[in-house]
Amino acid sequence: MAETPKNDPVNPNHYKDLGEFSAVHIIPKWGLGFELGTALKYLQRAGKKDGEPETQDLKKAIWYILRYIHLVDPTEPDPAANRDIAPKGN
Repeated sequence: MAETPKNDPVNPNHYKDLGEFSAVHIIPKWGLGFELGTALKYLQRAGKKDGEPETQDLKKAIWYILRYIHLVDPTEPDPAANRDIAPKGN
């Protein structure tokens, strides 16, 4: 079996060591859908991605949770309409 490169774009280091608890396994098992699944992904990698502050991923997770809340209850503000809180980076 081939060795995984250190900078593997498909399975980067900030997603390893979670095993069956990684987002890729939990999202479909729990039926989270896009917004909540993406929030989980950012929560799991917060503070683990090289060169990025932990708060960046936490803010991204919050944005996706706020987006989900808006989709469930359209009377709640849509974060996508507010560029000041839009997630930055990947």
